[in-house]
Amino acid sequence: MLHKIFIAFGIVFIGIGAFGMFYVWNYDHRQVATLEEYAATDFQISRDGKGNLEGGVLNLWDYRYDSAKLLPQAVLYVDDEEFELPAATRQTQLQFKHENKLFVSLPKESLKVVPAAKEVRFKFFYDNGQEIDLPLSPAELQSWQKKLRW
Repeated sequence: MLHKIFIAFGIVFIGIGAFGMFYVWNYDHRQVATLEEYAATDFQISRDGKGNLEGGVLNLWDYRYDSAKLLPQAVLYVDDEEFELPAATRQTQLQFKHENKLFVSLPKESLKVVPAAKEVRFKFFYDNGQEIDLPLSPAELQSWQKKLRW
């Protein structure tokens, strides 16, 4: 009888472990349509005293179970133009998840073409080989364009 109880507990623990591994892998490799669905973002621009555009910054926060770290590089695609960008990254352990932060300074040349853009995509990389390449949602693209047209 005791033997059957140990087998039953073993099967239950294996099932819980398999479900947990499946959930974690699915979360870290989630399939979404836009950048905002994948990670939290914050786009800010700066202007000089006369209102002229000086530059922009994109901050991105991604939470995942995997301990893979963001690489300090990113690519901004504005329609057919490509802008390779150096980035600053930081990872923080939060109980069972890792918070990955990416900070990118956007050059003035890239920001000048966004107001007329039909599509803006952002690509970033993890040290485990995973690449995330997602477009801005139409609402977020419109928000960027509004900030830049001001």
